[in-house]
Amino acid sequence: MKELWITLPAFAPDYSGVCSAMFELGGISVIHDASGCTGNYTGYDEPRWYGSNARVFCSGLREIDAVLGRDDKLIDDILYACRDLQPAFITVLGSPVPMVIGTDMKGIAKELENRSGLPAFGFSTSGLYLYNKGISEAMQALVRRFSKPTAEIIPNAVNILGMTPLDFSTNSNAQDLPLWLERQGFTVLGRLMMGVTLHQIENLAKAQVNLVVTEAGMETAKLLKQTYGTPYVAALPICQGKKVVSLLQKTIEDGQDRVLLDQAEEGGLLIVAEQMLGNALRHEILRQSPRTRVTVATMFGLNPAIASPGDQNIPNEESLRYILGSGRFHQVVGDPLFKELISPADQIDFYPIPHPAVSSKLHWDEVPAWLGTDIEQLIHAITKGGETT
Repeated sequence: MKELWITLPAFAPDYSGVCSAMFELGGISVIHDASGCTGNYTGYDEPRWYGSNARVFCSGLREIDAVLGRDDKLIDDILYACRDLQPAFITVLGSPVPMVIGTDMKGIAKELENRSGLPAFGFSTSGLYLYNKGISEAMQALVRRFSKPTAEIIPNAVNILGMTPLDFSTNSNAQDLPLWLERQGFTVLGRLMMGVTLHQIENLAKAQVNLVVTEAGMETAKLLKQTYGTPYVAALPICQGKKVVSLLQKTIEDGQDRVLLDQAEEGGLLIVAEQMLGNALRHEILRQSPRTRVTVATMFGLNPAIASPGDQNIPNEESLRYILGSGRFHQVVGDPLFKELISPADQIDFYPIPHPAVSSKLHWDEVPAWLGTDIEQLIHAITKGGETT
């Protein structure tokens, strides 16, 4: 019963993460399903979908195709679409039914590449994992395929890793961050995966440092470190972002990886968010109110590389209900839908920060600007509320 979700909706799955990462690059993405998973992505997990010219297709999988294993039909349909659309590359990815019948997505991609001459990617997504896993796998595949080694390193050049609307929404966040970095004296090369081009991916190795702004970017940062020696800073700049500027400058100087982490006494304030956002909120709250007790938690898999002692992984709705009702916390920050799990008797002050991967179109227009006054006002309200509780 622990996996029974009664109040919260299903979170954005892995195939949505892959499609979101590939969205702007001029390829075609084909979800091998009967249409439900494709509709889930285009209708609920992709704020950019309506009015865009992105090409995300459903394979139209039918029961007889699954029974007979008609991979040839899928391949022929994709090749026919490629002749008309002339995409830059092909992405084919799975859903629950291909997972059950053991469809070889990578093998299909190899066949497509051999027959079309186009780069092709196959992802064994299943809908059983979450969006950050899909984004991570897609970014790594793109880096392995398109990035190029170089002897040229551009001074103060930065790549941003881990942006998609599933964390950043489609407000100004994806534009504000590069502009902010440039005002701090940095040159932005790659913007993975909003405002991105294949040319940017080719030139990722020219950066002096990578800035990882969501947990989904961590494995790509490690891959770039292993492949090209580029160090990384794992931190999401919010408010004025002064600490992140300092971390980037130090990493450029000494080549050491850095993570924005703070330690605080557990309890009091619970932040349930994307992990990098949770770390950023904790840092700013402690900067304004150093004695605040803060715990960061995530429902998308706790990454120990960017976690402080006491940070928590919340695997399901039942676990979140238990934590909220434990009496340990009198303040909670999280997606607006989490408020429905709080009993009035618990006397918890709730501060909403929408997460598009959780509440989708219900609240994705309400995501605050990370480098604006809205988030500063929210943090001020949290710290003042903590003082009076």
